[in-house]
Amino acid sequence: MVRTSTVPSEPAGRLVDVGDGKRHALIRGRTTTAPTVVFESGLASPLQTWSWVQESLAADTRTISYERAGCGWSDTGKGPRSIPRLAEDLDRVLDGLEVNEPVVLVAHSFGGLVARRLADTRPERVAGVLFVDAMHPEELRRSATQRRGTAWLEQSLKVSALKAMTGFGKRQIDERFTDLPPTAAQHARSRLHVGAMWRSAAAELVSWKNADPAELVTGRFPRGAPVGVVISGESLRNDVAHRKLQDELLQLSDQSFASVVREASHFGLLLAQEWAAAVTKATRDVLGLVAGVPASGQQPVDKAQGGGQGDV
Repeated sequence: MVRTSTVPSEPAGRLVDVGDGKRHALIRGRTTTAPTVVFESGLASPLQTWSWVQESLAADTRTISYERAGCGWSDTGKGPRSIPRLAEDLDRVLDGLEVNEPVVLVAHSFGGLVARRLADTRPERVAGVLFVDAMHPEELRRSATQRRGTAWLEQSLKVSALKAMTGFGKRQIDERFTDLPPTAAQHARSRLHVGAMWRSAAAELVSWKNADPAELVTGRFPRGAPVGVVISGESLRNDVAHRKLQDELLQLSDQSFASVVREASHFGLLLAQEWAAAVTKATRDVLGLVAGVPASGQQPVDKAQGGGQGDV
């Protein structure tokens, strides 16, 4: 059944000036001795996609979700939508919010590229990283599945932009994000009719597709920062290269762990409350490692054998 609702006319969070416009950010929780948790989303993903995880973690520490340029209530910004530019944008968002201490980055899908870049270029900013079914910088070169999927996704984003401009596709919009809490779902849907959101996401995808992977990373990832990896069973089943690439993300740190959520889909890791709980737990484990507490219920990486894993 299609769910209809009043479209929110105001952003859920606050608008932060980053120099070339404003970015929409939502803060939950309060500052504690634990690092602030900052969420980095996938393509065309409003900040509400983190609702289950963010609201749970807000009981422990301050949390920040935000929308990249052109997404949701954020201004479109200027210049190319390259990974380096997106990481600089995130850096400016944290400056605008006066976040001066190192943070734990939690990044889903395409957002993993942005988090990796920020950790490489501003290692003093980053206390730890959780990659949630995240993209690897060399994914498009080493995964035939991802190359095929990227061509389809690029076309899909362009079609969505056209539908937004012409007013078609309202039914599909009303059916999105129905697994989120009702108010969060309303806010997540509220800007899907804006063509700039889809065009910005397409520009991000095309920029990554045309980039040299060697230019996206610097090799200065903070070795002392713990790394967690959460992998959906769907991604493992659909792409034989995915596990190897995720294992390489684990090798970024001397303190790392992996968790496989066997029944979850790529987007279900965030949108379905049941599977989002696994992301919440893994984030708490990264926070624990930052504080010197071993990850609970996760299997640490054996550097000689590759990535270890805990199943959920």
